[in-house]
Amino acid sequence: MKKIIILSFVAVLTLAVSAYPQFLLRDNFDSFDPALWTDYSHNQGVSYAENGYLVQRGLHDVAGSTGQINSNFSLVGDYSTQIDFSLTDFHAGFSAAEFGVQAIDGSYQLKIYRSYEISTAQPYITFWMSYGNTQRVQVDLLADPNGKFKLARFGNQINSYYWSGNDWQLMMQDVLPNGYNAAGKVYILTGNGNNGWDSPSLEAHYDNFTADASNITGVDNRYLIANPEPGTVILLGTGLLGLGAINFLRRRK
Repeated sequence: MKKIIILSFVAVLTLAVSAYPQFLLRDNFDSFDPALWTDYSHNQGVSYAENGYLVQRGLHDVAGSTGQINSNFSLVGDYSTQIDFSLTDFHAGFSAAEFGVQAIDGSYQLKIYRSYEISTAQPYITFWMSYGNTQRVQVDLLADPNGKFKLARFGNQINSYYWSGNDWQLMMQDVLPNGYNAAGKVYILTGNGNNGWDSPSLEAHYDNFTADASNITGVDNRYLIANPEPGTVILLGTGLLGLGAINFLRRRK
């Protein structure tokens, strides 16, 4: 009987871990990895890895000069993805560092960016689009050009965050249409505006990229780390405590 109970606990734990897979992908940009990213820089903008971070630059007097990379991997189901950024060359006339997730079918986009507007405002702006519906939120808080971006999806709910006061600040929360399940690709972008001859130069450094998702496709499994959901970890711990209790009672008898 005791053996049956123990085997039952093991079976439950095995099913729990296998039923709720989570995968984690990291990139600290020690080098530019073409297995993970494709360079889509344009108008003489550049993207490259140097000194342990991703560098993206746009050129002065070149309108729409943009460094941009898009992921070769896709985030499937629920996800949370984040990145650190530092704007080292940042000017009024519209400069922006942007982080986003876009559906592979083009029907959905969630993004957040830190901008320096022509009006000299320096806001965080977040934006989402789905099937023609759009929402834009702006927060005029910080003049500090260093920070963090985070985007997340849980079921139909989407969230965007910026880092302030040593914690994540929820910037926007909204709901996608029912039944929406398109996978999304990540992109990282640094660019200036389309102001012609007075478009500003800019440079941003990115580091500590992570993507935690129900599944991550389009990349070799060696890039992925198994990352069980908190509920699975709790269930696993409960099961182990149960096994310990059974073993304790058996020894007492």
